[in-house]
Amino acid sequence: MGWAKEREYELFTRGFGETGDQAVCLECLTDEGLVGEVRDILDEPQCSFCGAKAGDDGAPIAVDFERFMYVVMDGVNFIYGLANDEGVPFDEGDWVGGPVLDSYDVVEDICGYAAKENVVEAIQEVVDHNAWTYRNYQLLQPDRAMRLGWDEFCQRIKHETRFLFMAIPQSPSLMPDEFTSVEFMARLMEIISTSGALVKVPAGRVFWRGRLVGDSKLPRYGAKELGSPPPDKASANRMSPAGISMFYGSDDIETVVAEIGAHGSRSHAAVGSFETTKPLTMLNLAALPAVPSIFTESGRESYYDLRFLHDFGADLRKPVVLDGREHIDYVPTQVVTEYLRWMSPEQVDGILSSSSQNEGTNCVIFCGPEGCVDPDDELDESYLRFNPDSLQVVKVVASPMRLAPRQRD
Repeated sequence: MGWAKEREYELFTRGFGETGDQAVCLECLTDEGLVGEVRDILDEPQCSFCGAKAGDDGAPIAVDFERFMYVVMDGVNFIYGLANDEGVPFDEGDWVGGPVLDSYDVVEDICGYAAKENVVEAIQEVVDHNAWTYRNYQLLQPDRAMRLGWDEFCQRIKHETRFLFMAIPQSPSLMPDEFTSVEFMARLMEIISTSGALVKVPAGRVFWRGRLVGDSKLPRYGAKELGSPPPDKASANRMSPAGISMFYGSDDIETVVAEIGAHGSRSHAAVGSFETTKPLTMLNLAALPAVPSIFTESGRESYYDLRFLHDFGADLRKPVVLDGREHIDYVPTQVVTEYLRWMSPEQVDGILSSSSQNEGTNCVIFCGPEGCVDPDDELDESYLRFNPDSLQVVKVVASPMRLAPRQRD
């Protein structure tokens, strides 16, 4: 094969054409992963897009556009492939049976957020102008498959079976984008375990908890009164069914008052703080790792998992309409919580999640009243210790103000 034929074959297989005499610098890129990959291959003294030049030391500040495009195409080819290569049928002059996009739309989707506009336009000019489609277009993308699996799981748990969903036989799915209830839960636990969503909460972390009261008088509450309720008083909540006691709290007073205020009409709330008495492992849906860049190998490995986990976390914090049927809407998250507590390969002690009432963070810790203690109690079996000096009464308003003194008579 002659040089010309070899070059033609290379241009065909790599997905982009001749790039010309141009280079791009780091300042023209906005995706951290892309910046990191390009930083290691800088080889040019001037950027063709912003005009930046090397300093007096002559160190390169840009990368040749052809080398840059290989990095870009790693990201493009992770999501998309040429329609012909992916097997989209072509009949009577048109693509049929699968989604088809032109190269401009593909580049805009992959690079629109990753580089400045003139760089994106240059990428669009050189990317293969043939028809493109999604990789393995016959299947749902992994995050969408998990999303559909979650929706179907919710439907089954709410309206078909909830107590025996693991025991009722379901034919194993033959497709990688379909899940039985058991398969979905196993895959969810795998994603949670490998995505960095589990965090260690150190001893001494403070959470606030409150109870609605009728007036501004400071009550004589301790851990027994303000901690997790006794099982016979535990009502259904987002993460636990009636009769199973757990500790629900928040990072700050404003959030805990907003949360309990949404469930009652009393004008005041008694609030107090608890601190963890030992390190806890918690699922942190309030501050998940960012969805990674598809321009890095490590980012591509966890990209779909974290896309789904962010979507899953957003779904869990959606406000529930308190119309008397909320116990049904709570069921899927209650089942996930119980599975996480008892069936997860990790020793999980609770969940951190974003509040549906404001920008704050909520917690649910898997302990009943026996896990909440006063300062002088034994700590052996405890999870949380009450701070009596923090006890106060606030008015249930958007920004609660303290009405009663911190110190009791």
